[in-house]
Amino acid sequence: MNLDRLYLYVPPEDKAEVQALGAHWDSESLCWYLGPGDDRTRFSKWLPDEDSEEDEEFSITSDRAYVASATVPCQNCGSSIEVICIYCESGTVIDEPLTRFTVSNIRAVDAALAEQLAAWPTFRESDSAMDQGSGYANHCPRCGALQEELHLHSEPEDPFFNIPRAAAVRLMPLAGRVRLSGDESYEI
Repeated sequence: MNLDRLYLYVPPEDKAEVQALGAHWDSESLCWYLGPGDDRTRFSKWLPDEDSEEDEEFSITSDRAYVASATVPCQNCGSSIEVICIYCESGTVIDEPLTRFTVSNIRAVDAALAEQLAAWPTFRESDSAMDQGSGYANHCPRCGALQEELHLHSEPEDPFFNIPRAAAVRLMPLAGRVRLSGDESYEI
């Protein structure tokens, strides 16, 4: 994973066009990207519209975001399951720049991020009385139980407590700019 890259969201039908324009292919993450010296203006089609009215519902924006994945026991049945969260190497939270933070209690995601998260069907919208509303959460693929965010992010032994130091967490880059709303956390 190279943090100097700007990953693009490129639908399969646009592959030839983005390749002809000079984007690079990352065979490890299976994503198209731009390097530091590449002209980004030619690739605006594959980046979210920064002036969108939709921006107002999102408090977090990042061009360097990842799906962080870990394997834990289900909080209900004990089965070994994959759980994910969003990790941002850098970004803004209510227009304040931050680095190296996770997002929990996700309440809203933009369409491009929702499409990318479809690869993890057990991370989905949930309407739980315990959550006081709806949002996105991990669910056990075996018993269907919601996996409480408190047990994934809050304590040093939790998988997403400190992503930069976590040995058992895998990072997969997200393409393009992601916009979402949730609670950011980082180690002080």
